Amino acid sequence: MFLYYRLIDYSCFLLVFLSVCPVFAQPDLSKPLGTTIADTGSHFYRFETFEPDSEDGERHYRIVVAIPKSETPENGFPIIYLLDGNSALATLNDELFARLGTPLPVIVAVGYQTDLRFDVVSRAFDYTPALPDGSAPKDERGRKGGGADLFATFLETKIKPKTESLIPINKQHQTIWGHSYGGLFVLNTLFKHPEMFQNYVAADPSFWWENGIILKIAEQFTEQPPKIGVGIKELSLAVFVGRGAAPPQQNKKPSTSRRNVSPDTAENLVKRLEPMLKVVTFRVFNGLTHGELLPASIEPALKFSQ
Repeated sequence: MFLYYRLIDYSCFLLVFLSVCPVFAQPDLSKPLGTTIADTGSHFYRFETFEPDSEDGERHYRIVVAIPKSETPENGFPIIYLLDGNSALATLNDELFARLGTPLPVIVAVGYQTDLRFDVVSRAFDYTPALPDGSAPKDERGRKGGGADLFATFLETKIKPKTESLIPINKQHQTIWGHSYGGLFVLNTLFKHPEMFQNYVAADPSFWWENGIILKIAEQFTEQPPKIGVGIKELSLAVFVGRGAAPPQQNKKPSTSRRNVSPDTAENLVKRLEPMLKVVTFRVFNGLTHGELLPASIEPALKFSQ
């Protein structure tokens, strides 16, 4: 099933596609996290926190689990894992929760041990795929990448078991959401480790990274999908993109790699994946910058997880 939405100037849920415009507003990576609903409390959720380290001791995580106060469904709660968990957690509030249907999902904010909204070095490694030749890629700011498969294993073997020890989970209704580099990780996980989740939500994924390597990984997936127990046809994907442009910036040349990514990249990808998956949702929104995309995409992702 292929669902296509085009929303114009709808400020509540505007989502922006990173690769459409060569000049765009980045999220403020230096912004402090501040107080979140996990600190102030919620009418709908209680919160548990644990802080594991990566196997090599290089990255330090802060995992905040929002557990519904409602009665546990017969098959357990649906669950959604939110990457860039510090920043994602800052978007959550009871007004948003009140708009969600039932059952409420368990929400796992997968963040880092920092007072900032982003740990830019750790996320660059965790969310980006390895190169085919085994070399260690770096992003345009020199941050080491290529750890997406390692991080997927860490999610599966460390974060999931701890979360599932806190509350009954419906393991047939697991969702992962990511924005930008996080969206890149979501797609890489779908293509390489599709058994990990049933629902995948990629908001403004960084298609441009390493000259579009994720598109080559997607091609391999469509030609020969991995064999998993439930079957690829049981999986669902939502890709959120947008058409928001930031004001012109003086004396700044656009990134060549981003400029070379077609505005139709996301739509072409989901059309290619549509025959393979249970549900493929593609939404186009207008009017927000890349930085504004992250909070705007949280609510539709939560609804997609239910």
